[in-house]
Amino acid sequence: PQSVPCARGDRCCPRGSHCSADGESCVTDLGKETRVAPRAVPCPDGQSECPDDATCCVTSSGAWGCCPMPQASCCADKVHCCPHATICDLTRGRCVSPTGDTDVPLSTSFPAWKRQPPAPVALRQVLCPDGHSACPDGATCCQLSPTQYGCCPLQN
Repeated sequence: PQSVPCARGDRCCPRGSHCSADGESCVTDLGKETRVAPRAVPCPDGQSECPDDATCCVTSSGAWGCCPMPQASCCADKVHCCPHATICDLTRGRCVSPTGDTDVPLSTSFPAWKRQPPAPVALRQVLCPDGHSACPDGATCCQLSPTQYGCCPLQN
């Protein structure tokens, strides 16, 4: 409810802005451009993550790595991975399907990166005439009693 989806559907921009023509950045209604953060898949350790179209796999060092495909099968050697619904055949260096109709080379995982805590979003507020109460940007302060203000979700 606080964001606007971009045309491709894999990214979004905060309310009060819109997606650029290439879908790679957000443009505030004031014309300021910001980059859109790519979506990421959190790994089970809660500290690592991989790109949205990848799969987290444990590496031989015990850290998390990323297999460059969605819903991949992580191989027992903790180095390689295979596409979804295929099995690692490490002796042949191939990924095979249970029916035998798929036979592709093993893929190699790459290191996952540490998750970044979400950046705090500075929400603009409108200070009410009492100097103490505030309402979200775009709302209007409405006096409810001589000492209390409320917020109307409409501007002016």
